[in-house]
Amino acid sequence: MEKKDRVKVGIIGCGTISDVYMTNITNHYQNLELVRVADLYVEKAKKAQEKYGISHAGSVEELLADPEIELVLDLTIPAAHYSVNRQCLEAGKHVYCEKPLALKFSEAKELNDLAAAKGLFCVAAPDTFLGAGIQTARSVLDDGKIGKPVGFTANMTCAGHELWHPNPGFYYQNGGGPMFDMGPYYLTALVYLLGTIRSISCFAVKGRPVRNILGNQVESEVPTTYTAILSFVCGAVGTMTMSFDTWKTRLPLLEIYGTEGSMEVPDPNGFGGKVEIFDGNKLRSIVDSVKDPFPAKLIAMMQNQADCTSEVRSEFAEDPDPQGNMRGLGVSDLAQAIRFHRQPRVSEAVSLHVVEALNAFEISARSGVVYEMTTKAERTEPMGKGWELWEVR
Repeated sequence: MEKKDRVKVGIIGCGTISDVYMTNITNHYQNLELVRVADLYVEKAKKAQEKYGISHAGSVEELLADPEIELVLDLTIPAAHYSVNRQCLEAGKHVYCEKPLALKFSEAKELNDLAAAKGLFCVAAPDTFLGAGIQTARSVLDDGKIGKPVGFTANMTCAGHELWHPNPGFYYQNGGGPMFDMGPYYLTALVYLLGTIRSISCFAVKGRPVRNILGNQVESEVPTTYTAILSFVCGAVGTMTMSFDTWKTRLPLLEIYGTEGSMEVPDPNGFGGKVEIFDGNKLRSIVDSVKDPFPAKLIAMMQNQADCTSEVRSEFAEDPDPQGNMRGLGVSDLAQAIRFHRQPRVSEAVSLHVVEALNAFEISARSGVVYEMTTKAERTEPMGKGWELWEVR
């Protein structure tokens, strides 16, 4: 793509997560040009400018006043997302925000309405569902390989981020916890695969309410385990568990169950991964071929599980580096949507729907009632078969 046709991007927030975005934008996404970075601490922006050869660095006010910048990538902490995103929209900039769009559904709705009034896009990560793993899973569903989806399970379980994170305190403050931290990855993948969530019923607890945060005993402000039942408009019903209290488990990350088979979906927190399907019709045929009565049919069913399981060959280009991170793919797709006047795959409707769902878990857990969703999110278009947006410069 000619340099003059690239969408000029400014980044607000030069913390740890910014490194991978800056690396990918300056090296791989052909339709983006990073022209300015800003941070509350200007010296951090200056360091990023020097490291990545960016033209300008300075304050947020300077970035928003720059007429060159069309799209702002908001990488601030979640508690600041609403205010920063609103500033960007008021300055006439499109916005791509790290997850979530806002902490409160009312604030996310306000951003959504303001963007629509100004003819701008305001969307939020994650963009991992655009990778080959979830894209392959989507093609399995669209091709009817497991029949009509009827159920699922989604699980992110660990013992807590204080075991490894250099600054884990905010994970246990309001706006943190396993749901707001990792829930967006799983919810976005589920909405992309299954469509609109109809209702949510959730229970939540503080499994280990006191955590060792850098040598200090700190009480968690938020639940550390959420378990919920979700129903989707498509008819699928399933469970979701997000936990910072689980030392070890054999729970799958994400599985979808259909009328004709089952599918193991790769980690929604990654861009790739293996997709496996279980062919229920094949198993039925094997069992039907056994003429002896019980228990012969049951034994045949149990012994032939592996023969009915197969890996799906992906038709989508894999991440060039299997251990890599293509974060920023959603920013690139949004830039393409701006240039070609189409809807981005990381859509406003999905971003808003996910924030409502995150709030629904909290509301249902506190009230003990089922939360009925008020927003809708249609499944967005699948990606092309290759990384047409990715190049090595």
